[in-house]
Order: sequence, then C-alpha cells, then structure tokens
Amino acid sequence: MPKFPQLWEVEKQLWTGPAENYDKLMARDCVMVFPLPAGILSRDAIIETVRMAPRWDDVELDSVSETQSNDTTVTLAYVGRGLKGSDTYEAYCSSTYILVDGDWRIIQHQQTPA
Repeated sequence: MPKFPQLWEVEKQLWTGPAENYDKLMARDCVMVFPLPAGILSRDAIIETVRMAPRWDDVELDSVSETQSNDTTVTLAYVGRGLKGSDTYEAYCSSTYILVDGDWRIIQHQQTPA
C-alpha cells in the first residue's frame, strides 16, 4: 500500500488531465525532462507543451516506489504506460514533490523511454 496515494493520483492527472491542471499542480521552479523533441522544460514551457500535445486516455503505473527524503520531499519512481486509442508509450519515470504551504507540488519529472 503506498504511503502517498494522493501523489499517485496527481501523477495520473499529469498524464491524463487537462493542461490547465499543470498550473496548480507544479511548484514555481518545476523542471521536466522528456524525450526529444521536447527535452528539458521549465514551468511556462511545460504548460505550453502540454497544451499542444494530445492527452493520454489512460495510464498504467507499474513497478512503483516512493522515497520520502524528509517531511517536505517525496520522490516517486515507476514504469508508466500511456494509452491513447491503439497507441501506447512506455517510459521509466521519476517525479519529485515538495510540500508548499500545506499542498504537494511537483518540482521535477523525468521520463526515459523503455
């Protein structure tokens, strides 16, 4: 049983939810690393890239692990499988969340295609 089920729900929202959710779910200094052509993106570029990309219909998160570094930092690691119609995408992923004013915000996300 995961210790941070709410963070796993946020993680799924980041794959499948609307781009507008990113603004409220990300920390101010968030950075994300995606395969090319996206590459390394900061907050504003993340939101713009997500707005332009079709969202996944569903995502499966397997081989999940979570590490709590301290009271305000948690890192999730997993294999993500995005499903969109007959298209699939599989990647090794990690996301780090920090506690900001009582709410968890993603500060880092990285994907390596499997």
